Amino acid sequence: MNIEIIPFVGFNQVKFGMSLEKIKELLGEPTETVREKHEDDSEDVSLMYGDLGAELSFMSEDDFRLGLITCFAPTFTLDEQSYAGMSEADFLKDAKFDDLILEETFEELNAKDYTIDSKGLSVWIQDGFVDSITMFPNHIDEDTVEWPA
Repeated sequence: MNIEIIPFVGFNQVKFGMSLEKIKELLGEPTETVREKHEDDSEDVSLMYGDLGAELSFMSEDDFRLGLITCFAPTFTLDEQSYAGMSEADFLKDAKFDDLILEETFEELNAKDYTIDSKGLSVWIQDGFVDSITMFPNHIDEDTVEWPA
């Protein structure tokens, strides 16, 4: 069963802005939970759902509301197209986005980060293949997030 990525919103019943508790209510207990404290006293919590092929991230600066979704599984689709595992060449040929740009190259990791701002997505290429797609909520400006209803 495919899971359609809904740009700036989430997927299925999972929506940006939801609390940790609401996500666990919808998806159950995660396979793994990772907490990371930063030097500026901010904190991130990531819930890994291995069976789903997704990582959901919550940041203290957003009051631990769902702020990032990273999809690893080929079951995640965008406009009914699956990209996970696709070669970079095929991705570039098939991805019909006017604003697809190569944001950054990480030579030491043999990786590239492409962005599609019109969809709020980042596509991570590792060793020549699409490794993951990260979804973001709509940012009105640097300090303001438009959370979906």
